Amino acid sequence: MAPPIACVGSGLVGRSWAIVFARAGYRVQIWDSVSSALDKTLPALCATLNELEKAGAIASASEIAGRITLADSLADAIADSCHVQESVSERLEIKRALFAEMDDIAPARATLGSSTSAIPGSAYMTGLAGSRRCLVVHPVNPPHLIPLVELCPTQETDAETVDRVAALMREVGQKPIILAREIEGFALNRLQWALLCEAMHLIGEGYCTPQDIDAVMTHGLARRWAHLGPLAVGHLNAATGFQGYFDGLGEAIGRVRATLRTDYIPSTETVAKTHAAMDATMPVSDLPRYQAKRDRAILALDRLLRDPG
Repeated sequence: MAPPIACVGSGLVGRSWAIVFARAGYRVQIWDSVSSALDKTLPALCATLNELEKAGAIASASEIAGRITLADSLADAIADSCHVQESVSERLEIKRALFAEMDDIAPARATLGSSTSAIPGSAYMTGLAGSRRCLVVHPVNPPHLIPLVELCPTQETDAETVDRVAALMREVGQKPIILAREIEGFALNRLQWALLCEAMHLIGEGYCTPQDIDAVMTHGLARRWAHLGPLAVGHLNAATGFQGYFDGLGEAIGRVRATLRTDYIPSTETVAKTHAAMDATMPVSDLPRYQAKRDRAILALDRLLRDPG
């Protein structure tokens, strides 16, 4: 029997990772330092698994749930694991202390991955006795529905660790990319937040409304980006491919680039205005229902992309 995988942190991302690993046949042990959060974990997991079964995405919710257990302590969770996936709050001091503790007690064979969204792994993984087995394993939320995973080693991570974790990610159905070296925000969040900053610039300076921004994405860019990346889009948008795209539009791209504000800091009023616009259509009081609706749409899109007909 394969060694289990430990998920440290039982929030949305940690629970989603547990589904990824258990769905692939691994036993999963979950631990959280906040006992009240851990109390909600199994009911929340079962609800998600039942939705997946109802949608036809998995055969048996109960079978997958049966592979997931709660651990009484961090030591119990990771004692015999082959991989540990940390998904705790995005605070450097918490991650630094946690990785030091995990490195002390995890078996030598275990790789230690972090779900951090933007903190470079070298800020809390280097200098440990086992730093060679540590790396960032950054998912897209929720990872049980969206397969991309960014692997980002530190300068002390062994190449073998990267290869092992990449193989594990492929085994459990994820699609890993490997960053050659560290950069703030990795790849996905640099692209995502560059777009978000320019969106806030357009809203904050009165060019368009929050609703307009989301319409540009859902009725425009996202229709292509759902199955083609921006480079492939450019390649197909010119008769001579990507080179022709830049040859024909390079000057226009340069003019627009000079006015982009990816460094834009929105005012508190702009943030409040954007929140109000989102809350008017998706009330915070009803977010779980809208999150479930999002997840059903992702599942439907996944089926379409797997079998476009």
